[in-house]
Amino acid sequence: MGKDLKAENLTISLPNRGCNKNCPYCVSRMTGYMESDFWLMLKNAKKVRKIAEAAEVTSVLFTGKGEPLLSFDELRELASEFRDFPLELQTNGLLLDESALNALCVMGMNVVAISVDSADDFASCAPKIKGIVSRGMIPRITLNLAGGILTWSACDVIHNFIDLGVRQATFRRIVSPEDPKHEATAKWIEKNAPLEAYNKFITTLTEMLGRSGKLIRTLNNGMQVWDVGGLSVMHSEYCVQERDRGDDIRSLVFQEDGHLYTSWNSSASVLF
Repeated sequence: MGKDLKAENLTISLPNRGCNKNCPYCVSRMTGYMESDFWLMLKNAKKVRKIAEAAEVTSVLFTGKGEPLLSFDELRELASEFRDFPLELQTNGLLLDESALNALCVMGMNVVAISVDSADDFASCAPKIKGIVSRGMIPRITLNLAGGILTWSACDVIHNFIDLGVRQATFRRIVSPEDPKHEATAKWIEKNAPLEAYNKFITTLTEMLGRSGKLIRTLNNGMQVWDVGGLSVMHSEYCVQERDRGDDIRSLVFQEDGHLYTSWNSSASVLF
């Protein structure tokens, strides 16, 4: 662990309590599952927080190998441990009712990111976005670029986001890791998220950003953040962090086995 290690954020993978959505491109199936040890997570949490501070992370992201809102008690406890950081939850949104939104607000959540991969997902977001905004939290939509999404108009999507009241939008490429642990999922991605279709979508998006947007910052990992009519827009070339340059990475990964890693897909990347 080098003294100059830097990271954009700390990602915390909550203990897996299952998932209430069966995404055909599921990253968790491809990177594999591990035994949860929440006692060890709590034991190491203060050390992880010190490493995160030293690495100058700017936020803490809660996610999981399953749907994180199914691990609500663990989420509440770890959110309390890292409350001094800006907190973000990444969720499929199916459990975002009034009760859940109230609890997230109380525990200090700042950003609620909803993953979207279909027109039905998109249509169901409106009341959830309003609920997030009304409680002083920032709504983010993560649009997973696979299947029918790749045929959508990037321009129309952005205008719909603005109309919904979304504050941040991430367009995320869906790819397989180098050593996928679920062949059927990898084959689905190969068929339904081809590079050619992704490049066509991103070319259209990039042209719109250059025409109607304003570049407001570039993250240390190279990702750009654009302002389009008050909407923060960025796109990510990968959905699985497998390697880094050593001194400047996207995420430190605090996994559910209680250990800190720099990769989702390599046990050798463990820091402690």
